[in-house]
This record gives sequence, C-alpha cells and structure tokens, in this order.
Amino acid sequence: MNFRRLASACALSVFASAVVLSPANADPVVGPDMSCVAPAGDPQPNTPEWIKRDTLNQYCAGLRNRDQLLSPAFGFGNVTQGAALYAEQTTEQLSDPSHPRGGFTTLVPGSRSADPFRTIKRWTEAGLGRVAPVKFKALDGATLRGHVFLPPATVPRPKKGYPGVVITDGSVQGYQELYYWAAEDLASRGYMAMTYDVQGQGSSDLLPENCNGPSDCPGVPYQQNYNFFQGAEDSLSFFMSTPEKKFGGSYNPYARSLDRSRVGIAGHSLGAAAVSEVGQCDNRVKAIVAWDNLAAITDCSGVTIPKEYKSDKLIHAPALALTNDYGFWTQPTLTPPDPETKQNGYKQVKAAGLDTQIVAFRGATHLTYTYIPLVFQANELSERMASYYTGAFFDIELKGLESGFTRLTATKFDDSADVDSIGAGVFDATKAAGNPSDPYAGNVPYKIKDVEVPNAVSFYYRSSYALHDPSNNKLATCTDIRAGCK
Repeated sequence: MNFRRLASACALSVFASAVVLSPANADPVVGPDMSCVAPAGDPQPNTPEWIKRDTLNQYCAGLRNRDQLLSPAFGFGNVTQGAALYAEQTTEQLSDPSHPRGGFTTLVPGSRSADPFRTIKRWTEAGLGRVAPVKFKALDGATLRGHVFLPPATVPRPKKGYPGVVITDGSVQGYQELYYWAAEDLASRGYMAMTYDVQGQGSSDLLPENCNGPSDCPGVPYQQNYNFFQGAEDSLSFFMSTPEKKFGGSYNPYARSLDRSRVGIAGHSLGAAAVSEVGQCDNRVKAIVAWDNLAAITDCSGVTIPKEYKSDKLIHAPALALTNDYGFWTQPTLTPPDPETKQNGYKQVKAAGLDTQIVAFRGATHLTYTYIPLVFQANELSERMASYYTGAFFDIELKGLESGFTRLTATKFDDSADVDSIGAGVFDATKAAGNPSDPYAGNVPYKIKDVEVPNAVSFYYRSSYALHDPSNNKLATCTDIRAGCK
C-alpha cells in the first residue's frame, strides 16, 4: 500500500471528524482556534454541558492536522522534505551496506518527514544556530547517529561553556527529526543540545557490532527497552566525551564548549521512561524533562552505567513531567478519570525534596511532542507550551535563572517560546500572495503569548508544582494549577 496515500486518507478522515465535531460546524478559522484555550467551566460528569465540553476537547485535539491540510506552504514543504530525506538516507545506506539502518519504516519514502519549517538547513540559513552531524558506537557496538546544535557563533560562549541537553527520541520509529523543535529552541536560548536516533530507528544501525543470534543480539529488531534506556546513557556519555576521553571511538566535536557540570536530559514516550531512570541513576545528570510521561523508578536495572557515574541516591535530579489528555487518538471521556493518575513520577521527586512540576496539556495527544505530518492527531498550541516549560525548567535547574521560576509559576504565557517559533502553524493567503517566489511565505507559526495557563491545562488530569525560588530558596507549591495558586 502507498504510505502517502494511506497517510492522506487517515488525515482526511481526521479532518472530516474534526469538522463534524466542531460545535459551530463552520468554515475553519484562519488562525488558531482560541476556544480551545478559553475558560472551560466545571460541568457535572455526563451532563449535556460535560459532553459539549468533552466534544470540543476532542475537536481541538485534531486541529494541527486541519492546519496542515489547509496550508499549501506545509504541503510543499512536506513533500520536498520527505523526498530530500529519503534521497539522503538511501545514499548513506548504499555507501555503507554492512551497517543496515533503522527499522522497516526507513524503507518507506517520506516516512522521516517532520516539521518542514524546522529543517536544519532552514534553521542554520536563518542564522539561528550551528549544527554538526555526529556518530558514535553504543555499548553493544551499534553505530548511533545524531546532531549537535549550538547557538550562533555570534553569541559569546559562557566562560565555563554552554549548559547541555541530550534528547532521546520516542518509540514506534520516532526519528530525531521529530525533536528538532526542542533542540533548535534550546540552542537558540543558549544551550548545546543533541538529538540522535536510538538503535533500530532512523539513521542509526539496526544491528549491534556482533550479532550471533537472538540470545546475543541486543536491541534487535528494534522497539526494545534496551535501545532507549541504554541509548539515553550512551548518548550522554558521548555528549560529555572529549578528545582525551572518547566514547564509542568518537568525541563531541564541540567538547570544549560544553559545561559538563550543567547537563540535563529529555525524552519522549519510551524515551521519557528511559530518561526518568537514567537521569536519576547517572550522577552526571542535573535535570530531567519527560515528555509523556515521567516514570517513578524503583532501581537502575534497566541500564548499564559506568561505576564512577552511578548515583548513590535513587532520586537525585529535579524533573519536569509534561503530559496530555489523550494517547495517539481521542476518545469520549464521560466520567472523570483519577486526576492524579499521571503523577507518580512527580510525587516521587517531590518526596525527595527536589524541584518538580507536572503539566497536563488540555486537548493534547501523545503526538504533541512529535511533528508527524498528516497521520496522528495533535492540537495546535501545546508543542509551543512544551517548549516554554522545557526551556524554563532547564533555565532554573541548569542556569539558576529566576526568570525560569517566574515562567514556570506564571498564570499567563509570555513570548519566550514565541521568539523561537519558526515551525508550522496556520496559513495566511495574504502573506503568500505578498511573496509569491517563496513557497513557505504563507506559513504563520503558532504563538502562545497571553494565553492563560489555567485555561491551557487539562480539566481531567491535575497539573502541580513544587519549586524552589532561586531568589530566596523558599519552596513554592501548587496542588492544582488550573484551580489557581498564589
């Protein structure tokens, strides 16, 4: 079956469903639908008012798909990016036949397409930062490949170097391209960031160095916990490597520009589970951000960590949990779920007396954090909100900035995430007509300034925080962000 036809059919089905679900059933709005972040009230379960709110929530959860389908700029970028990536990966594979890349989806043309406005080429040509491709051998000998992102050369390097963040991708063939939004945003804000593909995904090797059968072939075929947990550890070791102390036969080309005392890790989905454990078990990690979901851990059995880096505490790192109302698809929610269902990891870190926060995004899905074109549902604004919270949390934990605390506890979003909002959004025909030579001209990136936080978080799952104010080290707690906290 042709993958692109299947993707388009799925997307059209989602769009049709969204139109039916729309309360007004009117023509699609030009800009983001702000009814999705308007006050939602507190109706009683399974009443007409509850059902109306729930229906709107499901409609909102698919609006990113609608915006993609209505944007000629997105359509052009998606097709051209997919073709370029497929040509690139085919060339790489043909030049190195003894190292088969990724899983089966790498064989599907265009399958690695992500946000077409977030390509490395567009980002670097806009002068927003620098990028270097990297590769290194994992513990089992598989070659993992990725990219290191830095601020522009015009930005002065801090005396001790940039704080750093390593990003582990999600499962089900979640390629590193899907997380360029986070790496680019962090680099633009003064961080060194790295994305990479775990073993069996994207541009990384499918097989370990010596594969002598099922009992001696770790991480094969792919989608194994090992790939993500050990990948999170091995990528951290490579990121912190130097010419004097290489890892996997290589070292970070920007080793001299990294402040190794200020390194955090982030991950999505199975990658979030991986960084939840690696971040607490490896004492080099100073902060964790988990995009759906932060896991509570019981031990460090899922990963091999060098003895000198093993933490002597089960919980030692501050952690941010970002989550959402839905998984891959929406479904009616007629009775309220346990509002603290997703708080296990948050509660564990809070009990250890460390900074932590959980934010559940309203009307968002598991794909909020991965810009997969056309197929899976996602809402419009929560990726920008994820960037906002991710940057603010690392700012407070890795940079010690009071502004990070201010943003994490704010009741209204500022424009700190909007500054780096260069990705896909809605289409403006007037802008497109004003610059007909640029096929991307009509794209208007999503922005979140002035959206009220209590209206942007879930009314099904509780958002909370326990954070120390850097100005006085006093603990600020909030049990329910939606309800409001002083």
